[in-house]
Amino acid sequence: MKLERRALLCYNFSMDELLLLEFLEKTLKEAKEFKEKGDIQQSCEKLYSVVESLIKILAEKENVEAYREAMSGDGWSTYLLGKAAAKLDEKYSKDKNFEDLLLSIWKTALSLHREGFHDNCISIEDFEESYKFILKNLPKIALKAGIKLKIEP
Repeated sequence: MKLERRALLCYNFSMDELLLLEFLEKTLKEAKEFKEKGDIQQSCEKLYSVVESLIKILAEKENVEAYREAMSGDGWSTYLLGKAAAKLDEKYSKDKNFEDLLLSIWKTALSLHREGFHDNCISIEDFEESYKFILKNLPKIALKAGIKLKIEP
């Protein structure tokens, strides 16, 4: 799967599968390292970045409307990411093992981004719960994109 150069607008290179896998695993490792150092704020941002990237990849793969809007307009926004997540969730929820998972992981990641990173006001308990939820479910979402993530708990 070769991604369009604009698919991940926050990066300055086109990611092939190997680079993408390395990026996702490196970012997850950094999230864990920040967590272990007690830097919850940066850990939240790293987790969000991985979820955001996977939503963009799946949106491109499935050619959802939000992807087309992002490519033809000013790029990705939180609104378009949410729109993509909702459409993907609708599509994938036909699989009962995936029911409401994508939208739940998006909402969790967005909460980490807003409350954990920007506002820096997330409780340790809420962070831990979100962290575990994302790590538990991220491999399922990555597989939808054809990516086999190795995640260290």
